[in-house]
Amino acid sequence: MPPTLQSLVTQTLKTTWQLTAANRNPGYEKNVHRIQGFVAGALFITVINIVGELLFEYHPQDARALATAWATAVLAAFVYAWIVASIDRNEKEPWQMLLVGLLWGSMVSAAIAGLLNSIADSFLNVKAHVVSPFTEEFSKGAILVLIFKYAEDEFDDALDGLIYGAMVGIGFAMAENATYFFRHEPARDISGQIQTFQFLLRGVLQGLAGHATYTALIGLGLGLSRQTRQRELKMLLPILGLLLAVLAHALWNNESVQSFLDRLFNQQNIWGAGPTAARVALINGPFFFSVIIAVTLTWRKEALVIAEQLTDELKPNDPYVSPAMMLTVSGRLLARWRILWMRGIGAWWTLKQLQRAYIELAFCKWRDKEDREIRQRIQTLRDRLES
Repeated sequence: MPPTLQSLVTQTLKTTWQLTAANRNPGYEKNVHRIQGFVAGALFITVINIVGELLFEYHPQDARALATAWATAVLAAFVYAWIVASIDRNEKEPWQMLLVGLLWGSMVSAAIAGLLNSIADSFLNVKAHVVSPFTEEFSKGAILVLIFKYAEDEFDDALDGLIYGAMVGIGFAMAENATYFFRHEPARDISGQIQTFQFLLRGVLQGLAGHATYTALIGLGLGLSRQTRQRELKMLLPILGLLLAVLAHALWNNESVQSFLDRLFNQQNIWGAGPTAARVALINGPFFFSVIIAVTLTWRKEALVIAEQLTDELKPNDPYVSPAMMLTVSGRLLARWRILWMRGIGAWWTLKQLQRAYIELAFCKWRDKEDREIRQRIQTLRDRLES
């Protein structure tokens, strides 16, 4: 790679991905060099895949159907991405990092998995539904490993892993859904009943219970390994998360399981909303609710960390960040609404940044990391509010 281009890539990674941990790491440049080849190769495969589909699979008359399919899939993905981002109530992840996960899932991972599935089908005579749980979960999990390794300040607990994993899964589902919606577009003489079923199944019922859940399990394993100090668990938990993701995906793809459910719910009613919802609940439900439980437990853990670490930092009579205003999500929201009403949008924004700085301070103390820069930022924000 030419030096000028290499410098551009390095700077882009620094500014766009906000790799704060890497900026303080003397080996950052070496780390960037390691992933440049991987990212460049992945993007190359993506471009080849997209160009191939456009040239050999789609026809000009399909343009409208293709646009409709992608618009529907993108809209659904946007809604679910917003829901997942809202889960991060305390230590917000940079939107640039979340976007990286979303784009990786929708472009790179989908292309890599599609290519590997085609190779398995053509050369090994292994159908896509058999091999896809492995190819798709490995390709989605790759970006989580990169973020985990090279951006540790942005991926430091189980909740971070759940959020990044879900974002990658939502991106992948977006690309997959667009493909299915396109194939079953009524304008292409396909039954509208089948299209409705595909949207119900993939756009609604599996919106968060499908790929988002599968990849969230991988992220959960990585996040838990970051939190533990036991060497054995640090190695075991990511593997366990990946295996759970593959298992959840494989159960959904398994023909024997689907045949059993066909008999259970009467195959002639397969398009009904009831049987379809029951399928998702029985196969994906246990994994989805496991993720919900994990999110709830991480919320509780984060609340305890904030309360413990800010005990000596907050004063009861502080007009901006008293314990009542800081130690609960509702307290922080109420404080921001109050200052918005009394002093306007500028003070509201400053208080929001001050609250985030205090939360960042709490986690920094919990992880025994340098907090001088955060304390300086807190003082600057307080001076701005008091001026």
